[in-house]
Amino acid sequence: MVELSLRWHLAQIGEPKSTAGMRIPGDFQSRPPSGRLRDLMKAMRSPKPEQWTKTNQGVFSNKDWTEECQGVTHDQFYWYVSSNHAGKQRVYRLSPDGDVVDHVKLAGNGSEHLGHIDYHDGRIYCAMEDPADPPKIVVIDTPPFTGWRSVALVGESGGAPPQTRCAWCAMNPWNGLLYSWNGTRSKHADRLIAYRLDSDGARFVHVKEADIKLPEPLLFVQGAVFSKNGHVLLARNAPASLEASLLGDTSDIRCYSVLNGTYFGRLVIPKGSGWPDLEEVEGLTIWEGREFDGVTTHVHLILLDNDIHNDDDVYFKHYHVPLSDDL
Repeated sequence: MVELSLRWHLAQIGEPKSTAGMRIPGDFQSRPPSGRLRDLMKAMRSPKPEQWTKTNQGVFSNKDWTEECQGVTHDQFYWYVSSNHAGKQRVYRLSPDGDVVDHVKLAGNGSEHLGHIDYHDGRIYCAMEDPADPPKIVVIDTPPFTGWRSVALVGESGGAPPQTRCAWCAMNPWNGLLYSWNGTRSKHADRLIAYRLDSDGARFVHVKEADIKLPEPLLFVQGAVFSKNGHVLLARNAPASLEASLLGDTSDIRCYSVLNGTYFGRLVIPKGSGWPDLEEVEGLTIWEGREFDGVTTHVHLILLDNDIHNDDDVYFKHYHVPLSDDL
């Protein structure tokens, strides 16, 4: 029998370091939209990532959208994937079976790299970065899924944002804030940085009190997604280095509570190896109830197979979560 007391649930995430550590009160803190205590408790329970099983893997080879594919999200009817193909940065709309329906060209946005994307309330948010300029978010409205607008990331007072890189962005449905981070494949980061969209939609402004502090610094986080139950999943690609190999570092999906960043475990993502073609964990999304081979799946991940001599391939992995009520 599962103990459902508040004391038991609090024990799962540990004692907060301060009264603000729980992130319950305040205009921009993480709390369930319902405001109910029982929904808040779900953020204190682990969905046990180590128990997740891959039930299906779609293989897509040498497509326009698979070249430098970086991220994946969805609405009620379609998948959306981002392609950072040089000179052809695009967001593609795919059918549930993976066929291209249409796309939006992001040429002229002024950024060198298109990263992971997320969908929330009729909009797709695209992480964009360039070494010479501050990072920003490109926003695509759906409908009509025909054009885009560029929105700057700024600091609390309107100055420079607290990040110079932007590999991914994700919307937290509990507070309506956009999150990103400042890490790279060689630069550790341990904070998910929160932004609110101005009322005129012209800027994403840093909301420092809503940042999520992780218990550990991480490298090479390629994507993130927030769940309806107050968890954030991070897709991490193990650095391709001798040191990482000797330490047994592996790619994974890591799960944290949005309340105080408590770590709830990880799902290891096996990858093939072999130069010059390298596999790379990219973005992920949660789309519950998608059936593959008669099995219900919940979490979906892009694994990019970087091909040197022809266009890239994508392994689209679909995972069943036994404790999906806790996801």
